[in-house]
Amino acid sequence: MAGSEKSEAAAFPREEIEAAFAEFRRRGEDDHDWEAWADMFTDDALYEEHYLGTFHGRAQIKDFITSTMKDYASSTFWLEWYFIDGNRVSMYLWNNWADPAGKGRRFGFPNTTFLEYAGNGKFKWEADYYNPDDAERVFKSWLDAGGRRSTPPDPSLRGMDDWSPAPPTPAYPREEVAREFLNYRERASLAVATGDWDQWADQFTEDAHYREHHYGYFRSQAEIRQWIHDVMQPFPSMEFPPTFALIDGNRVSALIPNILPPPPGVDGYFGFDVNTILHYAGNGKWSYEEDVYSPREAQAVIGNWIKAGGVIPGAPS
Repeated sequence: MAGSEKSEAAAFPREEIEAAFAEFRRRGEDDHDWEAWADMFTDDALYEEHYLGTFHGRAQIKDFITSTMKDYASSTFWLEWYFIDGNRVSMYLWNNWADPAGKGRRFGFPNTTFLEYAGNGKFKWEADYYNPDDAERVFKSWLDAGGRRSTPPDPSLRGMDDWSPAPPTPAYPREEVAREFLNYRERASLAVATGDWDQWADQFTEDAHYREHHYGYFRSQAEIRQWIHDVMQPFPSMEFPPTFALIDGNRVSALIPNILPPPPGVDGYFGFDVNTILHYAGNGKWSYEEDVYSPREAQAVIGNWIKAGGVIPGAPS
């Protein structure tokens, strides 16, 4: 949670952050020079990789990234979108591998990242969010299809078609989007307090889409309503206090921990971080939500909570 607890300092000039981010991308996405990429972190930087571990300081980050990326020399990256808000960056990146058989079969999965800029061309925090089950499935399928380290990369690869809709246009005023995100937060709190998840589902448009990186893809308000009732039934007291939200036009990218209350008499933190992406559609409605996180981390947190005495309503005792 250390990265999540950071309070953002006064913003650096946007042009400075843009230039640092462009260099960050060049060293990693373009050149695959992972030692130089790691040098763009401060000495005391924090890197939260929500499956492979948490790394403290540039030295640990460099050891991790150089050893890990040796296995992915044939991968390419495509940045679907990014935006800067204050000193933070939110980005949506595809990890791709070329079809070894040359038949155009797709091997790729998305990853979302938060970065926080520290000045002097350096970043002090990175956090990555993706489903490791998807990553392992894609990479294994690629290996089974004949993929090897020597397989030529294909930098022309992009994201998957129809993965998610574009945000509505034109952009609504930032103040309106920020106000409606506050309402979104309050509806979640009210749902936890009352058990009424209908009022939460009502904030989505009738044709809204919702991609949940563990439970699936829902293509209407009705499907979203049914899913939220089903998924929240075992965890009626789970809370969702946002740490921060970045806004760009009608898109919101927010860090929202999902937290279970400690069982009676137990101290500790039982939560996991989620990057929630929302598209605002006007009139207090949202047309899209995407929750990006590690389900394995979530399952470990829930398991630890149960071992500590947490009780799922209706579960066998």
